[in-house]
Amino acid sequence: MKVYIHIFSFLLISALANAQKATQFSWLVGTWKMNAGSGYVIEQWKQLNDSTFRGKSLFVKAPGDSMLQESIELSFRKGEWSYNPTVVDQNNRQPVKFQVIFIGKGEFICENPVHDFPQRIAYRRIKNSLFASIEGTRNGKYSKVNFDFLIE
Repeated sequence: MKVYIHIFSFLLISALANAQKATQFSWLVGTWKMNAGSGYVIEQWKQLNDSTFRGKSLFVKAPGDSMLQESIELSFRKGEWSYNPTVVDQNNRQPVKFQVIFIGKGEFICENPVHDFPQRIAYRRIKNSLFASIEGTRNGKYSKVNFDFLIE
């Protein structure tokens, strides 16, 4: 009987730990919009389960005229979180894995030091704004691109 109680306790603690980890990213869920001059960029996030979030980025020229730019999976596998974007016209439409190296309240940073560009991706939510950035070395020079979204 004691063995069953220990196994049940372990499973319960593991499930609670995973659920708690997933709540670290719940602030990301929603539809975010950024003006892009000739249109706007929409980034949409949803939580699929206690270890997976899905995102997608669309460029919208006009209502009904949108183009998928990338799809993203933020997932907890084998004891670590990773951010895995699949960009439509890059890497043969294969995802690129970025390891999440920092998780704070309403923010995270992930890295892939061997990727061509970017090597670092960061997200931070402040109230109704979502600030994302990509950065790293491109053609031997440091570059950073900011994306400033508002909740829709």
